[in-house]
Amino acid sequence: MKKNNILLLVTNKTLITNFKKESNITFLFPLENFCIGLPTFALENIKEEGYIFLNRILDNTDIEKFKKIITKLPKNIKGIVFDDLGILNVLIKSNLKIKKILFLNHLNSNYQSINYYLDYVDSVFISSDITINETKEILKKAKKPLVVFTFGHVNIMYSRRTLISNYNNHFKENVPNTAILQEKITNIPFIIKEDLYGTAIYTKEPFNALEYRHLDNILFNFINPLFLENDIEKIIKSPTNLDDIYPYKYLSTKETIYKLKEEEK
Repeated sequence: MKKNNILLLVTNKTLITNFKKESNITFLFPLENFCIGLPTFALENIKEEGYIFLNRILDNTDIEKFKKIITKLPKNIKGIVFDDLGILNVLIKSNLKIKKILFLNHLNSNYQSINYYLDYVDSVFISSDITINETKEILKKAKKPLVVFTFGHVNIMYSRRTLISNYNNHFKENVPNTAILQEKITNIPFIIKEDLYGTAIYTKEPFNALEYRHLDNILFNFINPLFLENDIEKIIKSPTNLDDIYPYKYLSTKETIYKLKEEEK
């Protein structure tokens, strides 16, 4: 198996202990007060070398807080993975000499827009909402190595609203902060996780794209261990794609282009 570099989201300290000696693994730490739907780390508690992750859309107050943070980044922080383009503007003006990776969760789905962003950042996450053939085309035509979502529960969306708390208050229920709920129209189950900054909704099954480990022009294969911490060593070190255990392919094998019906006259 080709040994591509792995970007491992750190969802607990045990992952650091288990994988800190692996030369092909880079840690990605969700930063306290700047992430939603994830366990987070205060900057002063991040002692290992790695990247920090910011997955929230920020308001002006948060942007000002971020400006202060980047003035005191320790040397072990080698890069930033971020969602908000306001962060990119701050980073460009700061001339900070660290790696910048843009993570627009569901938007980077074609090589033209990705190559545009690559004029300003070091790498970009490819959307997990496209097929493997589309992913291969993007990797082939991208002018810098990219990051691909390789394994884990996919964050479908998030809301700044505390949806579970609102539901409990309205219906006098007691749904826990992390729950599996089934959408009643499609009957599709999702994992819903609420925290201080809102509510994140994940696929119930982990997305298995381990076959992406063999592709070229990849900076990192991204792995999200959230809800999977007990299985993550098997997932990372397995020489196979584990399709028999984790068969869920999300949209990588299914095109989402549909022809609309013609309007009846």
